[in-house]
Amino acid sequence: MRPLTLDDIPLSDKNFWTNFIALSFPTALDKETDDSLSEILTDAIGEKVQSLTGWWDCFTKSSASVWEETDGYLPDPTTLVCPLATARTLKVEFHPGDIVYYVDGEQIGCTGPHYRIQVWSFADLTHAATDRRLFLLLLPLVAIGEQEANRAMGIIAQNLEGLFDRLLCERLARSIVYGLTED
Repeated sequence: MRPLTLDDIPLSDKNFWTNFIALSFPTALDKETDDSLSEILTDAIGEKVQSLTGWWDCFTKSSASVWEETDGYLPDPTTLVCPLATARTLKVEFHPGDIVYYVDGEQIGCTGPHYRIQVWSFADLTHAATDRRLFLLLLPLVAIGEQEANRAMGIIAQNLEGLFDRLLCERLARSIVYGLTED
C-alpha cells in the first residue's frame, strides 16, 4: 500500500481528525473537569462515537489478533509521508496501539502507551509546519513553555477551527496546552 500524503487527509475529513485529536495527546486534560480529549469529544459528538471508533480501527488495521500477537503494532502500518519546511521528511505510522513519528528515518516520538512527546519546542513547530494539517499532526510532539501558553492556546484553537465549533476548539486547545506545558 502506498503511503498517504497530506492531500489524503484534508481538514474536511472529520473521521481522521476527530480520532487523531482524541487519541494523540496522552497528557491533555481539561483541568476543570478532569476529562481527557477522548472524553471531551465523546461528550461533544455523542452517538457518532461508535462509527468514528470503527473508522479508526479500519484505518489503523486494528483487530483482536493484532493486539494479541503484536501488542497493537503492525509490520506494515498505515503510513503518512510528507516533507517538512526544513527540507527533511516526516513519516507518521498509525498503528492500532500507537502513532509513531520519524524524521529522516529516525524515531522522534510516539503517542502510545510508552509515549514520548514534548520533543519539539512550539517555535520549532511553527517553523516546520507548512500548513494546518502538518501543524496538527506534529502538535502532540510539542513542549510549550509557560510563557507561551496563552499564545499557543490561540494558535491551536485557530488551527482546529472548521473541525469543531468554536467553543469546543477553545476547550480542546486549553486542554492540549495544559497537557503539553512544561513545568
